[in-house]
Amino acid sequence: MKKKLFILGIGGLTGSKLAMLAIDDFEVYGSYNLRNPKFSFVESVKLDILNTSKLKETLSNVHPDILINTCAINNVDFCETHNDEAKKINIDAVEQLCKISDLLGIKLVHLSSDSVFDGTKNSPYVEEDIPNPINYYGYTKLMGEKMTLQNSNNLVVRTTILYGWLIKTLLNLPSSSMKPDNFVQWLVNKLKSNEKVKIITDEISSPIIADDFAKSILHLIKGNNNSGIFHSAPKIQITRYDFCIKIANFLGLDSKLIQTTTNKELGRKVATGFNKCLDSTKITNQTNFKFLSLEESFGLLKKQISS
Repeated sequence: MKKKLFILGIGGLTGSKLAMLAIDDFEVYGSYNLRNPKFSFVESVKLDILNTSKLKETLSNVHPDILINTCAINNVDFCETHNDEAKKINIDAVEQLCKISDLLGIKLVHLSSDSVFDGTKNSPYVEEDIPNPINYYGYTKLMGEKMTLQNSNNLVVRTTILYGWLIKTLLNLPSSSMKPDNFVQWLVNKLKSNEKVKIITDEISSPIIADDFAKSILHLIKGNNNSGIFHSAPKIQITRYDFCIKIANFLGLDSKLIQTTTNKELGRKVATGFNKCLDSTKITNQTNFKFLSLEESFGLLKKQISS
């Protein structure tokens, strides 16, 4: 008998990819707030995760074996100026999820971010590195991690820059994350419209396509009851600007439209570290998960754009 998997935020980039990839191995359920993916193969419900009573009722009725929380306000700049809204979703809602999942005996998988670190390390961050967030978003993600890990059976999966292509039913719909488009979707649309874009050079990261991120999460929960913290990121260290140039060239778009800038020149009022790279050796060594190469990821993205 298949285990029951409940995905909170099934209408988001990661949530939708999880649902499509999980269907062969799990009995999949999900919830959405603003974006309804209209999946025929998933029993989904409209749900605001701040509605604790409805959340508890829904999870009690389904009683999943595993609960993946993909919900978050992950717009770093928004979180910095809207602390209350960020706290409600990224901390308070997670606290309630922890209580409900503990009560019902559900394994909770919480998704987190490189932003729990300060970005000053000279090499990619490993799971054992001590977090030191320098912005409010990073602080909220760290608080969510700490609450989740109070139960030793739970799992935290951190990633860095996430990109991908939404399915057609989700394109151009508003998002609760305060980030309606991931940056590659935004970039491709701008370049296709022959618009110039300014991309930062003062930040390195390990970008991961959402399909691969979702695969890594499912790989972990299908395995030997993995728990604790795992990093999910390919072995890439690249500036946002260089990454955009590569993807534009791969997709046959005009890379000359991409201009260099810095966080300071953009006038950002939020502190961000230079190094956002994560070391994924742990998941590779312990579970034999193999990440896609940059070229393989771009090929998958190109195929999804075309379809």
